[in-house]
Amino acid sequence: MGRFSLACVLLLFATSVSAQQYRYTDTESGAGLIPLGYPVPQPVDSLTPVDGFRTYESLNSRHQQLVGQSPWFSATAVGTTLKGQTIWAYQIGTSDTTNALGGPVGSALINGGIHAREWQSPEATTGYMEALFEHQNDQHLHQYLLENLHLVIIPVLNIDGFVQTQRYPSQVTSSVGTPREGRMRRKNLRDTDTDIETLDDNLNGVDLNRNNDPYWATNDQRSSSVQTSLVYHGSVAASEPETQALQQGAVVAGEQRLRFYTDTHSFSQIYYTPLIGQTRRDRIAARVATVMRAANANKYRYGPSAAGSGIGATDEYFANTYAVPSYTLEIEPLSSASEYGGFGISHDGFILPASEVARMRRETTAATLIGLYTMADIPYVQEIQLLDTDQQVVWQQHWQADGQQRTLQRTVQGSLNAGQSYQLRVIFNKPMRSLDEGGEVVGNGLSTLPGITLSWQAVMDGEAQTWSIDAAQGQWITDVGSVRYRTDTFVVPVTLPETFELSSVTRLTMAVSTTDMAGQGLDTNPATIVDWQQGRWLNYEDSDGNTDTDTGGEDVAMRLIDDGSPLYEDTSTPTTPVVPTPPSTSSSSGGVFSVWWGFLSLLVVIRRQSR
Repeated sequence: MGRFSLACVLLLFATSVSAQQYRYTDTESGAGLIPLGYPVPQPVDSLTPVDGFRTYESLNSRHQQLVGQSPWFSATAVGTTLKGQTIWAYQIGTSDTTNALGGPVGSALINGGIHAREWQSPEATTGYMEALFEHQNDQHLHQYLLENLHLVIIPVLNIDGFVQTQRYPSQVTSSVGTPREGRMRRKNLRDTDTDIETLDDNLNGVDLNRNNDPYWATNDQRSSSVQTSLVYHGSVAASEPETQALQQGAVVAGEQRLRFYTDTHSFSQIYYTPLIGQTRRDRIAARVATVMRAANANKYRYGPSAAGSGIGATDEYFANTYAVPSYTLEIEPLSSASEYGGFGISHDGFILPASEVARMRRETTAATLIGLYTMADIPYVQEIQLLDTDQQVVWQQHWQADGQQRTLQRTVQGSLNAGQSYQLRVIFNKPMRSLDEGGEVVGNGLSTLPGITLSWQAVMDGEAQTWSIDAAQGQWITDVGSVRYRTDTFVVPVTLPETFELSSVTRLTMAVSTTDMAGQGLDTNPATIVDWQQGRWLNYEDSDGNTDTDTGGEDVAMRLIDDGSPLYEDTSTPTTPVVPTPPSTSSSSGGVFSVWWGFLSLLVVIRRQSR
């Protein structure tokens, strides 16, 4: 038999062999049955969230509904699937490149549904959208993100595969010992159709999370060139239209503005991130993961991977291409559905019980939004006000942006008198504290209540003096309508000391030290506007004026009276050249030696001073 004829026979054999089919059940057991130990989740037709999973048609309609009902939402088609389904990217938040305070607006990209069987993912990404929609006027976290971030969400990337799993919510096929088709399809529908009868339908397709540069086809243990492999990486990097659509999502987000990326998966309850060997970017990525993990009492773990290695995953592509904090979020369970009372079959982590979905949405939303908040901007003191006992403003000054710089503008300048009581208002650029469901300020493990230190620092009659302010007497304003964002303003009573003499003061500073709700310290010099570039924050100064620590510190830039002195102390220690002592000239040859030694010493001094 010729080679061509043999190939034809093998092809006919492969396409005609039936895959073994099984059906998931609650507790019923028997031949061809796989009992889970809980009701088998079924996709539900519902626009609004349910305690369970929605159909793709319902999710897609819900996304489009949000676009039609909020000016903060818009939709952009970024590609089509192999089967012709439109892949939508939803732009959420501001489309401006600068915010209301003149700072740059960063962007973020979140992807969902790359692996078809992971139903948790589209529900989680839709949950982020629904939370921002429902709380768009909360004057707190959600409204802040909408006004200060350009967020792009692709809630379902592998639409063909996802719809395939929902065609067969209780059915699965296996021909290699592991369920691969029906409810357990992972890959896209490359070289396959939608029935689950034949072997090809069971095994073909491309793993979209192995189809990316820079580590495409570099790990033969976790990525494969064999088309029927569960981790088949495709013919070339970005060979699949879904992968290309995801990369187009970064273009929609604004590649130069991108600061954050997450690919949403299940399961194993961890934030994976690829290290790229860039110290500051890797450190910031770890910090943001810490913040997101803290949102759920650290029930999620953190798993960094070594720089220079990978499997062709999307987080590796975005980390290395854009040098941004980039994650693969693996949603719960940790190991199996036995954690919810299930029987604990080998792969039931992909089948989250419907009764856990609403809680999962809330928890993943809380973590993701605080991650976005962390990267939206660095906290700084935007304005201070002093009010007298009649609530009249006697002193007010704020930072005014002008291009890449800010200048301190004074709009009210009255008299400041010793022994007089005032109300001090310290106003920040963002909400600074978490709120509980009742609108009360609460600590979150990263920021405390009140968690702020305030003092007057003055140079009076040539002497430096400091007067502390009792922050325990103050509070964060939470009244809707009285501030830009609830908890962006701290109010505290102050009294200038009896020794205060305004005419004798040559420098007067309001010193502030605190952190935002993500635990980030203050930018100590708001005159230089913070931005994100090439994997690091720019112009984010700490207490010593260093811009490479990414920690922030005590802000002493809010000067009411400015003597023009440097903002930061010079901590450098100048070195004074040490000239060696020439030897004694008592010997007969000492005179000549002394001349040459002095000349060499002079050269040493000159050389050291020129470095």
